Amino acid sequence: MIASSIADAWYHEMESTFGGLQVVPLINSPEMISGELAATRLGSVGIYGISGTPQQLVRSPQAVRQSPAESLKVCVLQRGHCTIEQSGREVTLSPGQFGLYDTALPYRLTFQKAWHCEVMTAPSAAVRTPGTALDKARGHSWSTTTGSGSVLAQFISSCASLASPSTAAGSHLAAAGASLLSGVVLHDFEPAAENMEQLFRNKIETYIDQNLRDPDLGLEKIASDHHVSVRTVQRLFAGTGRGLTRLVRGRRLEAVRRDLADASVAHLSIAEIAARWSIHDAQWLSKAFKAEFGITPSGLRRTYPAENRESRAGTTGLIREVPQQ
Repeated sequence: MIASSIADAWYHEMESTFGGLQVVPLINSPEMISGELAATRLGSVGIYGISGTPQQLVRSPQAVRQSPAESLKVCVLQRGHCTIEQSGREVTLSPGQFGLYDTALPYRLTFQKAWHCEVMTAPSAAVRTPGTALDKARGHSWSTTTGSGSVLAQFISSCASLASPSTAAGSHLAAAGASLLSGVVLHDFEPAAENMEQLFRNKIETYIDQNLRDPDLGLEKIASDHHVSVRTVQRLFAGTGRGLTRLVRGRRLEAVRRDLADASVAHLSIAEIAARWSIHDAQWLSKAFKAEFGITPSGLRRTYPAENRESRAGTTGLIREVPQQ
C-alpha cells in the first residue's frame, strides 16, 4: 500500500479555518499533500485564496455535528478541476467556473491535479433567497465570464487582493457580497409570484442586518425606510413565528456571538461588544444569550481564548503520515 504525507500545518489550517474540514489523500497518490491559504475578512463574510496539490477536502457528518456552521460557500476555480459532492449531487468545475455548497451539510471537494481557487463564505441568513432556490443552486455551476455569475466572481477576485478593510467598510462589503450571491441565485432560480412576499421580507431582513448598530432600529423606522405602513411590516412577519422585535434582538445576539469569537476584538469587554450592537442591559444580555445559544456570553468567550483564534499560515512543519484509502 502506498502511503502519502500531509503537511501538518496544512492539515490543521484547513481543520481550524473551516470548522473541522479534513484533508484526505487521493487513492494511490504518493505525492506530498500541502497547500497555501490567504484570508481576508469582510465583517461576517470571508474571502480566501487557496491552492494545493491533488487532494480531497471533506466536511464529514461528524464535523457538521461537532462544529455546526450555517454558511454558504462559493468556490471560484482558477486552475485545475474540482468536483463538489453534496446531498447526492456532483458538480464538476473547470477553470472559469464556480459552484455553491452549504457548510450545514456534509460535503466533499476532490482536486485531481494542482489547483487554485478563490472562496467566499457568507452566513446563510444573509443570503436572502428561498430554500428551494438555494437547493437547486447547489446542483448548478456558473461561468465567471458571462451572465450574473461574472459580477459575483469579479467581486470575490477583487476582494481576495484587498488588505483587511476597516470595520465599517468590511460590513458594507460583506452585505454587498451576500446580496450579489442572492442576485445570482435568484437570476437563475427565480421563485414563483407567490414567493414575492418572501422576497420583500428578505429585503427587510437584509436591511436589519445592515443597520443593527442603529439604536433607533425598530418597527417604525423600518416601515418608513421601506415606504410601507407599520401594519404591513407587522403582517409580513406575523406568520414567521418570530415577530420583528424578536428578529432584531436575535440578530443582535448573533452579532455579539460572532464578536466574542473574533480575535480582532478580543481586547473589548463583553459590555463593550454588546454596546457595539445597541445592547446595554447586561442582565438581559446574559439571560437572552443563554436562552438563544445555551451558554452565557462569558462562558462562550472562555471557549475562544485569543491565542487559539489567531489564524495560522504556511505549510511548513511536521509531516503527518497518512495511509492511503
